[in-house]
Amino acid sequence: MSAQINGRLFGRLGITRRITRQGLQRLEEQRNGLPMRRSVRGSLVAQMTGVLCASAVGLHSASNHCQITGTQEDVRSTVSWGKVARGMRDRRQRIGLELFNGPFVLPEKSYDFFRCLRWREIGIDKRSMLGFVRTAFCESESAEGRPHLTGDGDTGLQERLAAVQASIVEEQVHYQQRIFKLEKENQELRRQIVLRQEGHDLKSRKLRRNPIEMFSEILDDLGNLHAEFGTQAMLPQVLVVADPNAGKSSLLEVLLHTRIFPRDGKAQVPVKFTVCDGPYHLAQFNDSDREFDLENPVDLEELRKQFEIRLKTALTDSSVSPLVSLTIWGPGLSNIVLVDVPVAPVIEHEQTTSSSERIREACQSLLQNSQALILCLIDSSRDSEYSKTVELVKDFDPDGRRSIFVLTKTDLVETSLANPDKIRRVTDGSLLPLKAIGYYAALPGRGPRSEPVEDVEKFEENYFRTSKLFSSGALKPEQLSTKNMSRGLAETFWHFVRNSLRYQIDSLKARKAALEKNWKSNFNKARVLDRDELYETGRMQLLDDAVRLTSVPQSVWENEIEDRLWTAMADYVFDNIYVPAAAGSKDDLKVVGNIRLKDWAGTLLPIKGVEVANQTLYDRFKTLASRNSSAKDKDSIYDNFKQTVVDEAFKLHQWDARAKESLRVMLLSSAEAPYIITPDDWNGAVRFMEQACAERLAAVQKIIGDMLGPSSWEKWMLFRRQTLEHRNRRAVVDKLEKLIMPTEGELTHGTDLSKDEINVVQKTLESQGVKVDPAFIRDTWRYLFLSRFLEQAVSRIGMCGEVSDSEDLNAQPSFKNDYSDVDLFYRIKRMIRISSVALRQQLTAAELGRLEGEVKQILDGLERNPARIKEYFNHPRIGLAEELKKITNVQEKLEDLAKLIEDEGTGSFYGGSRNDDSS
Repeated sequence: MSAQINGRLFGRLGITRRITRQGLQRLEEQRNGLPMRRSVRGSLVAQMTGVLCASAVGLHSASNHCQITGTQEDVRSTVSWGKVARGMRDRRQRIGLELFNGPFVLPEKSYDFFRCLRWREIGIDKRSMLGFVRTAFCESESAEGRPHLTGDGDTGLQERLAAVQASIVEEQVHYQQRIFKLEKENQELRRQIVLRQEGHDLKSRKLRRNPIEMFSEILDDLGNLHAEFGTQAMLPQVLVVADPNAGKSSLLEVLLHTRIFPRDGKAQVPVKFTVCDGPYHLAQFNDSDREFDLENPVDLEELRKQFEIRLKTALTDSSVSPLVSLTIWGPGLSNIVLVDVPVAPVIEHEQTTSSSERIREACQSLLQNSQALILCLIDSSRDSEYSKTVELVKDFDPDGRRSIFVLTKTDLVETSLANPDKIRRVTDGSLLPLKAIGYYAALPGRGPRSEPVEDVEKFEENYFRTSKLFSSGALKPEQLSTKNMSRGLAETFWHFVRNSLRYQIDSLKARKAALEKNWKSNFNKARVLDRDELYETGRMQLLDDAVRLTSVPQSVWENEIEDRLWTAMADYVFDNIYVPAAAGSKDDLKVVGNIRLKDWAGTLLPIKGVEVANQTLYDRFKTLASRNSSAKDKDSIYDNFKQTVVDEAFKLHQWDARAKESLRVMLLSSAEAPYIITPDDWNGAVRFMEQACAERLAAVQKIIGDMLGPSSWEKWMLFRRQTLEHRNRRAVVDKLEKLIMPTEGELTHGTDLSKDEINVVQKTLESQGVKVDPAFIRDTWRYLFLSRFLEQAVSRIGMCGEVSDSEDLNAQPSFKNDYSDVDLFYRIKRMIRISSVALRQQLTAAELGRLEGEVKQILDGLERNPARIKEYFNHPRIGLAEELKKITNVQEKLEDLAKLIEDEGTGSFYGGSRNDDSS
């Protein structure tokens, strides 16, 4: 049996080639007549089928189908396809199907692959094979008849699949933008290599370009300036206008030497053609890098489709520029800029849609350009005096200083035996009161639009050579034919360019001087940076700040995390560990304190520790990002951008889930392990407890003061009044101090009041006319008890004093028993310290690197979304800087073009044939 299997197919499988080589070897043995055992046949079919099914999604990229031919043999009896399929479905992970955890669609080409295999020639029934594929992939037929592969997942898996597909598309767009950027860098490097090989200075000279390409680029830049900032652009371009069916599209196609316009309609939006003389006939849209070979019918047809799509998009989509720009190179073409301007939107004012209004404004803006040439086509077979286009040209150019008229369809005038003096009367102004700088006659077509341009030129040449109408001298020979018109039009165009360059340069210089004066008046200390430069600067600063986090000393991280963690856990420690344990006897303090300490170490402390460490990292990064906030020369334009990136980075950043568990295990081990207290540790614990109790006491006394309201002195001196709640609080405090809490001696009462005590206080207050509920009494007692308890704790710790280095505390159990609360606070401080060290290790070892990668990911996403960058950098100075930069750039290009024209003269820029095509 012979086998021809595309090598690229198995290269895409992602599975070892061992199965393929064994399968091919066994198939070759069978072809040579060697017997194949039944088990081998079954294993081979199962293996090859498993390979195919495991890579079903990738098979559509293979260029050739697998073709297997050989002797007829029935293999169906050796393999139970249902069992194999069910077995493969149960063992998806063994063939790589774990990648498709949820429902997905088998690509259409991959499914066709299975249907097109010649299974019968190796004895396999195609229906059985396709049934196997459906069963193995849990396939279900969709409404469109396309096979769907569904797994055991739910709708959540479909959402995951959609999210993955969206991320893939986003990455493709990102990489495409990277490719465009690399292509531009490659062009610059190639330019430098060429200049270096020629021995030129890279800084002083630029690579020579076609002047018409430079001029077209300047026109685009000026158009953008006008759209963004309202800067007027007054540079020449040839505006082609005509009545319907006057031959405008045919004339443009002859000038371009290609049939490009849609066959079934007219262009309803302005189209700019940059025509360049070159060795190859190529075309390229100005917003794309793809070049179309106009000599290739496939590329020409694709160009027509793309052109038609862009025309429809510009007509309907308001977010797209209404001007479609296309550059065409070709041998013998005149270097000129042609703009096909539809006159219907300008003349028909009844159109009220936003798209038509936008196109009408664009066409009017083109016609109002005082430096633009107007090439008006007149159908000589009609009554020209009734032409709306002629009236439009007269409105925009009444003196005829920039108008050129072209008579078309003159052959129809001659064949219809019309008045031959009509053309002479049109040109001398007796029939139409027209003023123009030139008249021409052209025959851009004679029938179907599909006729080759070369045939049209030959017909035009023969017609003007033999025409009796033009032999009478109605027009001069150099005014006849499209070639002569193109040559004369190019000369006039470059004459206008040369005269208008200096005016436009002076205009931009004046505008630039005004902008610079405005900048110095308002933003004198700031650099002139546009939005892209500001983004790149802010991006680099943020990445540098992320790297600077690694240079923060370890002791700074640990001390800051330790202080923050104690601040976050102080209330919990007092309310749930220290006070409940110390309210009883000294033995209870040890037992209850140990139990509550272990519970705290195993539950809340690891969770709170990770939150505190993450917040510490966030605050530190935010501080670095907004550094020098107090400096006088601090630029606040980056604040919104940096703050947004930092916030989004920490929304995306999640600590490793294993950090909590490892910290919990470490804290529980520390809580159960024996420990030895040194004198330094004891003195540190005493100071820690004294400071903590004093801070807590101050906070509790402030709460009590707010509960009791202003004192008598504050009422008289500060004019404050007590509310009913304040008076009730004072009454409750008085009764609690008299009945339950002694003013002197050791505090022996517990943290809670019994029901009998609450009833006694409540009835006593009711007898005095004060009505309060039990919850009010309990809340008052809680803070009153805490205040008395903390006062005694501070007094007791003050009598403890410091221990000298020569004393052995571990040999004095009675001393430790007398001050069990100090021992408890030592263990609390020790656990917080252990947590801070462990969290610092996790932070420096893993979290800083992950945070830097997440910051890069967010910045890359912003780079693919210019709208968001514009939202963050929207300061008024940015618009001023961008206009200043763009005007400077356009001015430099204009000066380069003017110097090039002055050095070489405009005669070498016309392009096309140097000889007139006269009759």
